[in-house]
Amino acid sequence: MKKILLIVSCFLILSTYVSAQGNSENLFKDKIAMGIDVFNDLVMDAPADVKFRGFNPGVNIYAMHNFPIGESNFAFAAGLGLGMHNLFSNSTLQDTSGISFFTKIPDKAANENDLDYKKSKLSLTYVDIPAELRFKTESGFRIAIGIKVGYLINAHTKYKGDDFEDGSKTKIKISSLPNMQVWRFGPNMQIGYKWVNLTAFYSLSKVFEENLGPQIYPISLGLSLRPF
Repeated sequence: MKKILLIVSCFLILSTYVSAQGNSENLFKDKIAMGIDVFNDLVMDAPADVKFRGFNPGVNIYAMHNFPIGESNFAFAAGLGLGMHNLFSNSTLQDTSGISFFTKIPDKAANENDLDYKKSKLSLTYVDIPAELRFKTESGFRIAIGIKVGYLINAHTKYKGDDFEDGSKTKIKISSLPNMQVWRFGPNMQIGYKWVNLTAFYSLSKVFEENLGPQIYPISLGLSLRPF
């Protein structure tokens, strides 16, 4: 969450600076669309005993080149972005015999002491190529429908809480995760007024490879800030 707040703060500072530059403002308004999405992931098709948190914050940052369609209010845009997702659950990710699966965090450690934990999450970072067809009126109303294709560049788990054996406090980060689906794709939509928009992304691809892990996928709903 701290990283997300830092990214949002840096983006807002940058957008304020660019907007203050007259020539840069025209350049960005006509040719370049830059934005940041702050969203929540709803994790679909989780195993029955795995409970994902209702609040799984994530962030997208992106820059897109505008291609106006004649003199109309329509334009095509394509670009490059970075998408970061944090999926919190009551489980840890395990791997046995080449198959990945979630295991519910036990209520007690092996020594029978009560077991407590602060967080257990799966973090995913993608390099994305978004493309969209957008419509924007002179008054500032806009709607955009498109697709997004991404490549997984980082996947890791983090656990912070009591050790499963002796109950002592521990932090565990695992960065080498097998069976991850490296490509993702799905439709993306935005609707809003001027530089504040609602955004949604529906992943048609699963987080794990088919038959090698739980077939979960996220639906991302949030707020998109597009100052220029």
